[in-house]
Amino acid sequence: MPILILNMISFKKLADPVFFAIVFCWVFFRPDVAAGKVFDRVVAKVNSEIITMSSIEERAIVLKQKFRNKSAEIDEKEILRQALEIVIAEKLQLQQAKKMGFEVDDSSVEAAVKNIEKQNGLQEGQLEQILEAEGNSLEAYKNRIRDQIIVSKITKFELGARVIVSERKIAKYYHDHQKEFWNSGKSKVRHILILSEKGSPEKIRKRKYKDIKKILSEIRNGKDFSEAAKEYSEDISASSGGDVGFVEKGKMVPEFEKAVDSLREGEISGIVETEYGFHIIKVDEVQKGKTIPLVKVRDKIQDILADRKQKIVYENWMKELKNSAFIEISLFTEPEKRLNS
Repeated sequence: MPILILNMISFKKLADPVFFAIVFCWVFFRPDVAAGKVFDRVVAKVNSEIITMSSIEERAIVLKQKFRNKSAEIDEKEILRQALEIVIAEKLQLQQAKKMGFEVDDSSVEAAVKNIEKQNGLQEGQLEQILEAEGNSLEAYKNRIRDQIIVSKITKFELGARVIVSERKIAKYYHDHQKEFWNSGKSKVRHILILSEKGSPEKIRKRKYKDIKKILSEIRNGKDFSEAAKEYSEDISASSGGDVGFVEKGKMVPEFEKAVDSLREGEISGIVETEYGFHIIKVDEVQKGKTIPLVKVRDKIQDILADRKQKIVYENWMKELKNSAFIEISLFTEPEKRLNS
């Protein structure tokens, strides 16, 4: 049986943008992966707090799951390095959050636990049993959840205050990317279809063409288009008088689209052949293409620009935290020390 470990993740690779959400996942791994006993030693210090090898190994397992489906061979040392960077970042964020007085009430933690149980189909008490079977306690797990919520809170606070997009930049993006905000024209269309696939015997095609020609003659002589569609069309739209609703450019077969583009409101086409057969098309309404007003896409543009800026802002924030901290790393054989004042 595989060993089951619960992990709560709210991190990505350090250089990635930060997402303001707490993600919970199950991590499965085979016993032989965890069989080797880890010598639990101190591999780093962040101010007054230590980071142990076991905590790095735990994060490394999660990262391995992330890279499992990638064809490139996993570099164990790089995985450990990334795991260490993640834990250091979280330590710094937690320490800063505590300095600033960030807190999380018990009800928020309990709600998160309930959400984990629900998402994983666990009955009440099962989560605690699983944790105990792995040598962990529910209380310790709740403390981890609390820390993750605090990290999420301070990250949102810090980046929210720093990621500011000016109205001038929004307007400039809108002006420079007009194609992104162009709403293509569309037409409200009805049609009558007589099925005749290309490649069918010439005798059948001629008979089908004769049928559609007769229908077109009736319409031009005053027969109502909708009634003609209900009576003759072999398309599923026949029952609604051939109504296929609004159609946009690029979403129709070329011959059909060309015919629609050539028609004004109220006009009826001649016979149009497509891969499906012979059509008669009527355009009931034309809505011309236009640029979407800035007021309607402002928030979308703000999100685009904020996402771009977020990565840089996050990295700068982490540099500030590291520069004002004492960080000592001894993960690999040659200890790596850094003291910043």
